[in-house]
Amino acid sequence: MRSDNLNPYNIYHKIKKMKLRGNMEFTSEIPPKDNYYKILIATILSQNTNDKNSIRAFKNLEEEIGIEPSKILNTDTERLAEVIRIGGLHKIKAKKIKLATKIIQENYGGDLSKIMDLPYEEARDILLKIPGIGDKTADILLLKMGYPSFPVDTHIKRITKRLGLVNQNARYMEISNVWKKSIPVNLYLDAHMELIAFGRKICKAKNPRCDICPLKSSCRYYGVKIGKESSG
Repeated sequence: MRSDNLNPYNIYHKIKKMKLRGNMEFTSEIPPKDNYYKILIATILSQNTNDKNSIRAFKNLEEEIGIEPSKILNTDTERLAEVIRIGGLHKIKAKKIKLATKIIQENYGGDLSKIMDLPYEEARDILLKIPGIGDKTADILLLKMGYPSFPVDTHIKRITKRLGLVNQNARYMEISNVWKKSIPVNLYLDAHMELIAFGRKICKAKNPRCDICPLKSSCRYYGVKIGKESSG
């Protein structure tokens, strides 16, 4: 049985007390909360890059082309790629954006809010069939729409595995469910963002700041690290 120290709800509160977010920006928070098409584009732009660059790419796209289905579809893929170049993988992301926009325009008139009345699993399945939308992107959209989704990015994946809440081979849905089962639905978004901030500033991929981490006494990664240092 998991100890209280490793209860995801308690972990969330300990992280929140650190007040790490400050003025930290998140790409998915830049668009209006009810413009799901723009949230989708912002999330695609955030894939495999940092928020600073993806936010710049989003703003470039908004200013130079306009983030509306009709404007995206009327723009050459090469031009689109050049506008979002700062976000990295610009050619791949431009193709994803064009393909996703084409399907959304043809099937939903450019309005993703039309899936909001569908059951959770059905809405998620629809999103996952759209090019450029994987588990994380789908869950960000669903969470913004009010569905009980808990998006998992690379930071949350790393933190969850290091703490020992799942094994090292755990896949996306197992990691997501660990947090969903312990945290109230109304706190999903806040917990998601707090964990990302914790991953950026404390539980970093390289040189994690274990010395100031409030979770180290229960952390599997820290225990192994100390064990190696002691035996060395």
